[in-house]
Amino acid sequence: MIDTSVLIPGFCECSLVNPATRPAEDATIEWLWRIGFLAKPEQEAHLRSFKFGLYHGITTPHVDHEHLVLGLMWFCWGSLADDQYDNYDWGERLDRMRGVLRAMQAIVDGVTPTDGRSNPVIDGFADFWPRLTAGLSESGKRRIIEHFMDYMQAVIFQNVYHAAGRIPDMATFLTMRRHTIAMIFQADVLAVVCSLRIPDTLWDSLLFRELVSCFADITAWHNDVYGLEKDIADGQTCNMVRVVAASENCSLAEAVERVLDRAEHRQRLLVELQAQLPGLASQLDLPPEAAEQCAQLAWALRRYAYANLVWIHETCRYDLDRPRIRGTFDDVITPPARIES
Repeated sequence: MIDTSVLIPGFCECSLVNPATRPAEDATIEWLWRIGFLAKPEQEAHLRSFKFGLYHGITTPHVDHEHLVLGLMWFCWGSLADDQYDNYDWGERLDRMRGVLRAMQAIVDGVTPTDGRSNPVIDGFADFWPRLTAGLSESGKRRIIEHFMDYMQAVIFQNVYHAAGRIPDMATFLTMRRHTIAMIFQADVLAVVCSLRIPDTLWDSLLFRELVSCFADITAWHNDVYGLEKDIADGQTCNMVRVVAASENCSLAEAVERVLDRAEHRQRLLVELQAQLPGLASQLDLPPEAAEQCAQLAWALRRYAYANLVWIHETCRYDLDRPRIRGTFDDVITPPARIES
Protein backbone atom coordinates (compact mmCIF):
# COMPACT_ATOMS: atom_id res chain seq x y z
CA MET A 1 0.00 0.00 0.00
CA ILE A 2 1.24 3.47 -0.87
CA ASP A 3 -0.01 6.95 0.00
CA THR A 4 0.53 10.59 -0.92
CA SER A 5 4.08 10.45 0.47
CA VAL A 6 5.15 9.00 -2.90
CA LEU A 7 4.38 12.39 -4.49
CA ILE A 8 7.15 14.97 -4.72
CA PRO A 9 6.79 18.04 -2.44
CA GLY A 10 4.33 20.52 -3.89
CA PHE A 11 2.96 18.16 -6.53
CA CYS A 12 -0.51 18.45 -5.03
CA GLU A 13 -1.83 19.03 -1.54
CA CYS A 14 -5.55 19.23 -2.23
CA SER A 15 -7.89 19.09 0.77
CA LEU A 16 -11.17 20.09 -0.91
CA VAL A 17 -13.99 17.69 -1.85
CA ASN A 18 -16.77 18.82 -4.18
CA PRO A 19 -19.94 19.43 -2.09
CA ALA A 20 -21.99 17.89 -4.92
CA THR A 21 -20.18 14.56 -4.60
CA ARG A 22 -22.92 12.54 -2.87
CA PRO A 23 -25.85 13.65 -5.06
CA ALA A 24 -23.65 13.20 -8.16
CA GLU A 25 -22.82 9.67 -7.07
CA ASP A 26 -26.52 8.96 -6.48
CA ALA A 27 -27.40 10.27 -9.95
CA THR A 28 -24.70 8.11 -11.51
CA ILE A 29 -25.96 5.03 -9.66
CA GLU A 30 -29.46 5.72 -11.00
CA TRP A 31 -28.00 5.90 -14.52
CA LEU A 32 -26.22 2.55 -14.08
CA TRP A 33 -29.55 0.98 -13.06
CA ARG A 34 -31.18 2.53 -16.13
CA ILE A 35 -28.63 1.14 -18.59
CA GLY A 36 -28.67 -2.29 -16.94
CA PHE A 37 -25.25 -2.45 -15.31
CA LEU A 38 -26.95 -2.66 -11.92
CA ALA A 39 -29.73 -5.20 -11.58
CA LYS A 40 -29.65 -6.17 -7.88
CA PRO A 41 -29.34 -4.18 -4.63
CA GLU A 42 -26.22 -6.13 -3.65
CA GLN A 43 -24.56 -4.95 -6.87
CA GLU A 44 -25.31 -1.34 -5.96
CA ALA A 45 -23.94 -1.85 -2.45
CA HIS A 46 -20.79 -3.43 -3.90
CA LEU A 47 -20.32 -0.54 -6.32
CA ARG A 48 -20.86 2.09 -3.62
CA SER A 49 -18.10 0.44 -1.59
CA PHE A 50 -15.70 1.49 -4.36
CA LYS A 51 -16.27 5.17 -3.38
CA PHE A 52 -15.79 6.49 -6.89
CA GLY A 53 -17.54 9.72 -5.90
CA LEU A 54 -14.76 10.58 -3.45
CA TYR A 55 -12.17 10.14 -6.21
CA HIS A 56 -13.82 12.65 -8.52
CA GLY A 57 -14.97 14.92 -5.72
CA ILE A 58 -11.29 15.52 -4.93
CA THR A 59 -10.20 15.72 -8.58
CA THR A 60 -12.83 18.28 -9.60
CA PRO A 61 -13.75 20.15 -6.41
CA HIS A 62 -15.29 23.19 -8.11
CA VAL A 63 -17.34 21.84 -11.05
CA ASP A 64 -21.13 21.87 -10.93
CA HIS A 65 -23.37 18.85 -10.35
CA GLU A 66 -23.98 18.18 -14.04
CA HIS A 67 -20.29 18.10 -14.93
CA LEU A 68 -19.39 16.04 -11.86
CA VAL A 69 -22.00 13.46 -12.92
CA LEU A 70 -20.49 13.39 -16.42
CA GLY A 71 -17.05 12.61 -15.00
CA LEU A 72 -18.49 9.95 -12.70
CA MET A 73 -20.49 8.33 -15.51
CA TRP A 74 -17.27 7.68 -17.40
CA PHE A 75 -15.39 6.51 -14.33
CA CYS A 76 -18.09 4.12 -13.09
CA TRP A 77 -19.08 2.79 -16.51
CA GLY A 78 -15.42 2.55 -17.55
CA SER A 79 -14.45 0.62 -14.42
CA LEU A 80 -17.32 -1.86 -14.74
CA ALA A 81 -16.74 -2.27 -18.47
CA ASP A 82 -13.01 -2.76 -17.88
CA ASP A 83 -13.79 -5.54 -15.40
CA GLN A 84 -15.82 -7.20 -18.13
CA TYR A 85 -12.87 -7.03 -20.53
CA ASP A 86 -10.63 -8.66 -17.91
CA ASN A 87 -12.15 -12.12 -18.22
CA TYR A 88 -9.37 -14.24 -19.65
CA ASP A 89 -11.32 -17.28 -20.80
CA TRP A 90 -10.18 -16.23 -24.26
CA GLY A 91 -11.01 -17.99 -27.55
CA GLU A 92 -14.65 -17.11 -28.19
CA ARG A 93 -14.28 -14.11 -25.91
CA LEU A 94 -11.74 -12.53 -28.25
CA ASP A 95 -14.37 -12.45 -31.00
CA ARG A 96 -16.89 -11.03 -28.56
CA MET A 97 -14.46 -8.30 -27.52
CA ARG A 98 -13.83 -7.48 -31.15
CA GLY A 99 -17.59 -7.18 -31.53
CA VAL A 100 -17.66 -4.68 -28.68
CA LEU A 101 -14.87 -2.72 -30.37
CA ARG A 102 -16.82 -2.62 -33.65
CA ALA A 103 -19.96 -1.46 -31.84
CA MET A 104 -18.08 1.33 -30.08
CA GLN A 105 -16.47 2.42 -33.33
CA ALA A 106 -19.94 2.60 -34.85
CA ILE A 107 -21.19 4.74 -31.96
CA VAL A 108 -18.36 7.25 -32.23
CA ASP A 109 -19.02 7.34 -35.99
CA GLY A 110 -22.65 8.25 -35.31
CA VAL A 111 -24.13 4.85 -36.21
CA THR A 112 -26.45 2.85 -33.94
CA PRO A 113 -25.45 -0.77 -33.20
CA THR A 114 -28.31 -3.09 -32.30
CA ASP A 115 -29.00 -6.81 -32.11
CA GLY A 116 -32.17 -6.63 -30.03
CA ARG A 117 -30.42 -7.62 -26.79
CA SER A 118 -29.60 -5.45 -23.83
CA ASN A 119 -25.88 -4.94 -23.21
CA PRO A 120 -24.95 -2.36 -20.55
CA VAL A 121 -21.41 -2.02 -21.91
CA ILE A 122 -22.70 -0.83 -25.28
CA ASP A 123 -25.91 0.80 -24.04
CA GLY A 124 -23.99 2.83 -21.47
CA PHE A 125 -21.42 3.97 -23.99
CA ALA A 126 -24.11 4.90 -26.53
CA ASP A 127 -25.79 7.08 -23.89
CA PHE A 128 -22.61 8.61 -22.47
CA TRP A 129 -20.66 9.38 -25.65
CA PRO A 130 -22.93 12.10 -27.13
CA ARG A 131 -23.12 13.81 -23.73
CA LEU A 132 -19.33 13.91 -23.53
CA THR A 133 -18.69 15.16 -27.06
CA ALA A 134 -21.67 17.52 -27.50
CA GLY A 135 -19.67 20.75 -27.31
CA LEU A 136 -16.47 19.64 -29.01
CA SER A 137 -15.14 20.91 -32.32
CA GLU A 138 -14.68 18.44 -35.15
CA SER A 139 -10.95 18.29 -34.45
CA GLY A 140 -11.67 17.80 -30.75
CA LYS A 141 -14.00 14.93 -31.56
CA ARG A 142 -11.39 13.32 -33.78
CA ARG A 143 -8.80 13.56 -31.01
CA ILE A 144 -11.04 12.13 -28.30
CA ILE A 145 -12.19 9.31 -30.59
CA GLU A 146 -8.58 8.42 -31.33
CA HIS A 147 -7.68 8.35 -27.63
CA PHE A 148 -10.70 6.23 -26.69
CA MET A 149 -10.18 3.72 -29.49
CA ASP A 150 -6.46 3.50 -28.59
CA TYR A 151 -7.61 2.51 -25.09
CA MET A 152 -9.96 -0.18 -26.39
CA GLN A 153 -7.43 -1.64 -28.83
CA ALA A 154 -4.74 -1.67 -26.13
CA VAL A 155 -7.07 -3.63 -23.82
CA ILE A 156 -7.43 -6.35 -26.45
CA PHE A 157 -3.67 -6.36 -27.05
CA GLN A 158 -3.00 -6.60 -23.31
CA ASN A 159 -5.42 -9.45 -22.77
CA VAL A 160 -3.54 -11.63 -25.23
CA TYR A 161 -0.64 -11.49 -22.74
CA HIS A 162 -2.95 -12.16 -19.79
CA ALA A 163 -4.59 -15.13 -21.51
CA ALA A 164 -1.18 -16.63 -22.31
CA GLY A 165 0.17 -15.94 -18.81
CA ARG A 166 3.06 -14.07 -20.43
CA ILE A 167 4.73 -10.90 -19.09
CA PRO A 168 5.52 -8.41 -21.90
CA ASP A 169 8.94 -6.87 -22.41
CA MET A 170 9.44 -3.35 -21.10
CA ALA A 171 9.43 -1.54 -24.47
CA THR A 172 6.14 -3.17 -25.47
CA PHE A 173 4.57 -2.64 -22.08
CA LEU A 174 5.21 1.08 -21.57
CA THR A 175 3.18 2.27 -24.56
CA MET A 176 0.50 -0.35 -23.99
CA ARG A 177 0.01 0.61 -20.34
CA ARG A 178 -0.34 4.31 -21.12
CA HIS A 179 -3.42 3.38 -23.10
CA THR A 180 -4.89 0.55 -20.99
CA ILE A 181 -4.95 2.82 -17.93
CA ALA A 182 -7.18 5.12 -20.08
CA MET A 183 -5.55 8.23 -18.63
CA ILE A 184 -4.80 9.85 -21.98
CA PHE A 185 -8.53 9.67 -22.65
CA GLN A 186 -9.15 10.72 -19.03
CA ALA A 187 -7.32 13.98 -19.76
CA ASP A 188 -9.85 14.64 -22.56
CA VAL A 189 -12.71 13.88 -20.17
CA LEU A 190 -11.31 16.22 -17.51
CA ALA A 191 -11.00 19.02 -20.06
CA VAL A 192 -14.71 18.63 -20.84
CA VAL A 193 -15.74 18.25 -17.20
CA CYS A 194 -13.75 21.36 -16.24
CA SER A 195 -15.13 23.31 -19.27
CA LEU A 196 -11.65 24.07 -20.58
CA ARG A 197 -11.00 25.36 -24.10
CA ILE A 198 -7.51 24.33 -25.12
CA PRO A 199 -6.42 25.18 -28.68
CA ASP A 200 -5.64 22.28 -30.99
CA THR A 201 -2.09 23.53 -31.51
CA LEU A 202 -1.44 23.10 -27.77
CA TRP A 203 -3.13 19.69 -27.59
CA ASP A 204 -1.02 18.57 -30.55
CA SER A 205 2.29 19.96 -29.33
CA LEU A 206 4.93 17.45 -28.25
CA LEU A 207 5.43 19.23 -24.92
CA PHE A 208 1.78 19.03 -23.90
CA ARG A 209 1.37 15.47 -25.16
CA GLU A 210 4.38 14.51 -23.04
CA LEU A 211 2.83 16.24 -20.03
CA VAL A 212 -0.29 14.06 -20.47
CA SER A 213 1.89 10.97 -20.94
CA CYS A 214 3.62 11.77 -17.64
CA PHE A 215 0.22 11.86 -15.97
CA ALA A 216 -0.73 8.53 -17.54
CA ASP A 217 2.53 6.91 -16.42
CA ILE A 218 2.30 8.24 -12.87
CA THR A 219 -1.27 7.04 -12.40
CA ALA A 220 -0.69 3.69 -14.07
CA TRP A 221 2.48 2.90 -12.12
CA HIS A 222 0.97 3.89 -8.78
CA ASN A 223 -2.04 1.74 -9.64
CA ASP A 224 0.23 -1.20 -10.48
CA VAL A 225 2.03 -0.89 -7.14
CA TYR A 226 -1.05 -0.80 -4.91
CA GLY A 227 -2.91 -3.29 -7.16
CA LEU A 228 -0.04 -5.78 -7.38
CA GLU A 229 -1.57 -8.42 -5.11
CA LYS A 230 -4.92 -8.21 -6.87
CA ASP A 231 -3.29 -8.44 -10.30
CA ILE A 232 -1.32 -11.53 -9.28
CA ALA A 233 -4.46 -13.13 -7.81
CA ASP A 234 -6.38 -12.36 -11.01
CA GLY A 235 -3.63 -13.62 -13.34
CA GLN A 236 -2.88 -10.19 -14.77
CA THR A 237 0.63 -10.13 -16.20
CA CYS A 238 0.64 -6.56 -17.57
CA ASN A 239 1.62 -4.83 -14.35
CA MET A 240 4.57 -2.42 -14.21
CA VAL A 241 6.02 -4.07 -11.10
CA ARG A 242 5.89 -7.54 -12.67
CA VAL A 243 7.41 -6.22 -15.90
CA VAL A 244 10.29 -4.50 -14.08
CA ALA A 245 10.97 -7.61 -11.98
CA ALA A 246 11.04 -9.83 -15.08
CA SER A 247 12.96 -7.40 -17.32
CA GLU A 248 15.58 -6.44 -14.72
CA ASN A 249 15.84 -9.77 -12.90
CA CYS A 250 14.98 -8.41 -9.46
CA SER A 251 12.52 -9.25 -6.70
CA LEU A 252 9.00 -7.82 -6.63
CA ALA A 253 9.92 -5.77 -3.54
CA GLU A 254 12.88 -4.22 -5.32
CA ALA A 255 10.77 -3.70 -8.44
CA VAL A 256 8.24 -1.73 -6.38
CA GLU A 257 10.98 0.69 -5.28
CA ARG A 258 12.23 1.08 -8.83
CA VAL A 259 8.72 1.76 -10.13
CA LEU A 260 8.05 4.41 -7.47
CA ASP A 261 11.41 6.05 -8.20
CA ARG A 262 10.57 6.24 -11.91
CA ALA A 263 7.12 7.62 -11.11
CA GLU A 264 8.81 10.35 -9.08
CA HIS A 265 10.92 11.32 -12.08
CA ARG A 266 7.76 11.56 -14.20
CA GLN A 267 6.16 13.80 -11.56
CA ARG A 268 9.12 16.18 -11.72
CA LEU A 269 8.95 16.28 -15.51
CA LEU A 270 5.21 16.98 -15.47
CA VAL A 271 5.77 19.95 -13.15
CA GLU A 272 8.63 21.22 -15.34
CA LEU A 273 6.54 20.91 -18.49
CA GLN A 274 3.65 22.75 -16.87
CA ALA A 275 6.00 25.64 -16.08
CA GLN A 276 6.93 25.82 -19.77
CA LEU A 277 3.32 26.25 -20.97
CA PRO A 278 3.37 30.11 -21.12
CA GLY A 279 6.50 30.04 -23.26
CA LEU A 280 5.00 27.36 -25.48
CA ALA A 281 1.81 29.38 -25.98
CA SER A 282 3.87 32.44 -26.91
CA GLN A 283 5.96 30.37 -29.31
CA LEU A 284 2.77 29.17 -31.00
CA ASP A 285 1.49 32.77 -31.18
CA LEU A 286 -1.38 32.03 -28.78
CA PRO A 287 -2.75 34.39 -26.12
CA PRO A 288 -1.80 33.92 -22.44
CA GLU A 289 -5.33 32.62 -21.78
CA ALA A 290 -4.51 29.50 -23.82
CA ALA A 291 -1.60 28.65 -21.53
CA GLU A 292 -3.84 29.28 -18.52
CA GLN A 293 -6.41 26.80 -19.82
CA CYS A 294 -3.64 24.21 -20.25
CA ALA A 295 -2.33 24.96 -16.77
CA GLN A 296 -5.80 24.40 -15.31
CA LEU A 297 -5.92 20.98 -16.96
CA ALA A 298 -2.41 20.19 -15.69
CA TRP A 299 -3.58 21.01 -12.16
CA ALA A 300 -6.62 18.76 -12.65
CA LEU A 301 -4.28 15.95 -13.69
CA ARG A 302 -2.16 16.55 -10.60
CA ARG A 303 -5.25 16.49 -8.38
CA TYR A 304 -6.32 13.27 -10.08
CA ALA A 305 -2.98 11.60 -9.25
CA TYR A 306 -3.31 12.86 -5.68
CA ALA A 307 -6.93 11.69 -5.38
CA ASN A 308 -5.88 8.26 -6.60
CA LEU A 309 -3.60 7.86 -3.59
CA VAL A 310 -6.19 9.15 -1.12
CA TRP A 311 -8.93 6.99 -2.61
CA ILE A 312 -6.99 3.73 -2.45
CA HIS A 313 -7.14 3.87 1.36
CA GLU A 314 -10.93 4.30 1.30
CA THR A 315 -12.10 2.02 -1.51
CA CYS A 316 -12.99 -1.67 -1.30
CA ARG A 317 -12.33 -2.18 -5.02
CA TYR A 318 -8.96 -3.82 -4.43
CA ASP A 319 -9.91 -6.02 -1.47
CA LEU A 320 -8.81 -9.56 -2.22
CA ASP A 321 -11.71 -11.14 -0.31
CA ARG A 322 -14.37 -9.41 -2.42
CA PRO A 323 -15.61 -10.46 -5.88
CA ARG A 324 -13.69 -8.81 -8.65
CA ILE A 325 -13.69 -10.18 -12.21
CA ARG A 326 -16.31 -12.86 -11.57
CA GLY A 327 -19.02 -12.95 -8.95
CA THR A 328 -20.94 -9.80 -8.20
CA PHE A 329 -21.36 -8.56 -11.78
CA ASP A 330 -22.36 -11.10 -14.40
CA ASP A 331 -20.62 -11.50 -17.75
CA VAL A 332 -22.51 -9.09 -20.00
CA ILE A 333 -20.19 -9.04 -23.00
CA THR A 334 -22.41 -10.42 -25.75
CA PRO A 335 -21.71 -11.57 -29.33
CA PRO A 336 -21.17 -8.87 -31.99
CA ALA A 337 -24.12 -6.62 -32.70
CA ARG A 338 -25.56 -5.74 -36.08
CA ILE A 339 -24.91 -2.22 -37.25
CA GLU A 340 -27.77 -0.09 -38.52
CA SER A 341 -27.21 3.28 -40.14
